[in-house]
Amino acid sequence: MSPDDKFWGSLARTVETAFYPSGMKGDLGKQLHLFRYVISYQQAKYIVDNYKGSTDEEKLINYIVKEKIWNWTSEESAKLHQKAYYDSEKGKFIYPEGHSTTNGGINLKVVTNDRFRSEFIINNGDEKFLTLLDEDATQDGKVNCSSFNYARHNDDVHKILDVEPSTPSFEPQFREESRYQHDKNGNRIKDSDGKETKFEVSKEVSKQYKIDWEKRVINFEARCSHGKTNRT
Repeated sequence: MSPDDKFWGSLARTVETAFYPSGMKGDLGKQLHLFRYVISYQQAKYIVDNYKGSTDEEKLINYIVKEKIWNWTSEESAKLHQKAYYDSEKGKFIYPEGHSTTNGGINLKVVTNDRFRSEFIINNGDEKFLTLLDEDATQDGKVNCSSFNYARHNDDVHKILDVEPSTPSFEPQFREESRYQHDKNGNRIKDSDGKETKFEVSKEVSKQYKIDWEKRVINFEARCSHGKTNRT
């Protein structure tokens, strides 16, 4: 099923009616939260299986161009998908295994379906989709993966239906564990203060990150060739 099929909007509106503003609670709430990863994997696989290109990013571009998808953008914030650990002793960021420093080390975020619901996170090195359920998912893929959004905008609905459920009690255990650094024996690594080292969203955005992200976005838009996104 296409990432922009009307079914996804219908499903999202049903979830919103049932769980907003009360929030995703109970077993059903947890199942619907986890279903976001299943949907995202299906949508990525649909693109990979049905469109030509040497990389997943090229296939997504061909999907957008061939199907004349107009309601997409690559300008939604991608900070959540650049999780890293800052090693204060070494004075540098450490990224999850599989993360590439190509193109400034920026994992690109592209959303379609009302410019928000269907989400694609693309590795900056091999231009591969990062999905949690990929059988070959790297640590970077597990930590910084895509997920379907029940909301249409980055608003309170998004916060309650898509953001707040992302807690250890709702998240897959293997994804939670992948957010930590491990030694060769599989034990969590601790810093000099005895704190476990965890890949997290940076609280500050550097000037260089903004420059590299902007370049990545402009390059993707140019390769799509038809029309603009919501760039103003």
